[in-house]
Amino acid sequence: MFHSNTYLLIFAVAFMGCVLVTPMVTRIATRLGAIDRPDQFRRIHKGATPRMGGLGLAFGLTVAIAVAAAGGYFRDWPEYSRWVGTLLPIGLASLIVLAVGVVDDTREMGPRLKLLGQASAVLVLYLGGVRIDSVTVFHLTIPMDSPAVVLPIGAGVPVAVPGLLITMLWFLACMNIWNLIDGMDGLASGVGLLVSGTLALVAIWLENPNVAILAAALAGGLAGFLLYNWHPACIFLGDSGSLLIGLLIGVIGVQGSLKEGATISLLFPILAMGLPITDTAMAIFRRWVRNLPLSSADRRHVHHLLIGLGLGPRQAALLLYCFSAGLCGVVLLGVVYKNEFLALVTGLSGCLAFLLILTSRRDELATLRADLASRLARGKQERFAAKVTWEAIQRIELCDSVAGISEIMRNATARLGCEHLQLTCRRDGRPVLEGEGRDPGGEAGPAVDLSGPTATFRLTSGRDLLLIVSLHQAAASSLAADIAFRFLQRLSLASAERLDRLFATGPVGKAEPGRTPVEPSRMPPDGLVASGLLAPRVESGPASAGGVAALDLSRMRPARPPLAWFRDVLGRATAPVAPGRPPGED
Repeated sequence: MFHSNTYLLIFAVAFMGCVLVTPMVTRIATRLGAIDRPDQFRRIHKGATPRMGGLGLAFGLTVAIAVAAAGGYFRDWPEYSRWVGTLLPIGLASLIVLAVGVVDDTREMGPRLKLLGQASAVLVLYLGGVRIDSVTVFHLTIPMDSPAVVLPIGAGVPVAVPGLLITMLWFLACMNIWNLIDGMDGLASGVGLLVSGTLALVAIWLENPNVAILAAALAGGLAGFLLYNWHPACIFLGDSGSLLIGLLIGVIGVQGSLKEGATISLLFPILAMGLPITDTAMAIFRRWVRNLPLSSADRRHVHHLLIGLGLGPRQAALLLYCFSAGLCGVVLLGVVYKNEFLALVTGLSGCLAFLLILTSRRDELATLRADLASRLARGKQERFAAKVTWEAIQRIELCDSVAGISEIMRNATARLGCEHLQLTCRRDGRPVLEGEGRDPGGEAGPAVDLSGPTATFRLTSGRDLLLIVSLHQAAASSLAADIAFRFLQRLSLASAERLDRLFATGPVGKAEPGRTPVEPSRMPPDGLVASGLLAPRVESGPASAGGVAALDLSRMRPARPPLAWFRDVLGRATAPVAPGRPPGED
């Protein structure tokens, strides 16, 4: 087996290779325009700084492994030929990730295209044999080798679907958590040095030289790059560097650094990456609670919170190094004592304590709790409004009279906390259905004092059919106004479509007393063009201290219903309706 000097040589060569080539990479990045400029928002550095540091890191790794192989240090290793076979898919996947990162550093790739490039790199690793066939946690082995499908590549390549999914999830998670943590000078490179160094020690302890070689080379390259990345940074890792770190650390975990063969325990690599995983988990939770896209940027990462507490970039980086070093120490403790449960409990306790202390100092914890309560309350209101609306739509589809549709509308609006002010339907300027009161848009009728939010939906057909639905939310309503009006808009669209079909087919029954009956001899055309929801306009209400919000629906473009193609196949005419999502879909 290898002497420890072999790993020291690999570390030293990777260190020197990265140190020597990084200034050249800096000049290349400047010429290509791969410059990271401050934006007075997330980026906390002071001046324009080149990125693409992953090229220097990749050069140091390649030179270190090549020098060790050419020097004959692997000559007496029985698994040398097998190890060389795994270098090809790892190298090809690294090239794909580097290409994706370089393009993103220079031209800003979209998140979907970047994710597609990462997935292609993971697929190369899987087909090359770097995969997860089973997972062992707490001495419980979970196989991932069935069910399997055969890809039509050459003589056929068997692919285990669960194994491919878990492998894809593992590598994509590793790459993206390192991409998210790279937000401050020296943070990703320093934490990556601690994690890769810890995994190298674990691999040496468990006598897994194939993993120890890669981990030692990665640690040496990151140590050399940290000289240029320490505050104030001369160059950043960029996406090319952060994605490469995540890919290689994922490879180190999968290649059996902690267990023999293909059965691995992912617990220790996950604990070693506790800092970036914790920061990513908090970012996902924070954006979900606030109903933001997962790809949206914010200033609530761990390093942003530390900077907000008054620490400088160097102080914040050193504090995060100490936290990451503590987690790496927990990993070493668990490996030495062969106790995964001890490592898990200790690591989770440390992460939770760190997060609670940090978030409570900036009132972030209280804000998150309030946002979570609001999100849960709105979700409950959405589900209730969707249930009421969907039931009303189904009743309207079975209704055969204008009076019945009006009654269903009144009941639904009352259940959603709104007062039904007016439901008006006209054809050729003549009233078909005339309600009481006056709508906020200025229709004729007695004046009504409104002191809360109002909405007016206007829906017109191509031949002078007009349906106006005016609503006013009651002051005691517990439902948010935007939720109630959004679902009532969908209900109005369904009512308009049903009225159009009723008028097109014949008499629709007697109207209620006090309402103008429908004239069956004058039918509107097939198809109803519904208006769309524009930005709310605010109008002054006579009895309101604030304003009355009215939603103008006069300019929505017509669209075909979702199953129009199916109705066309059956030979049935379809009426275009306004675009809208099914009730309950947020």
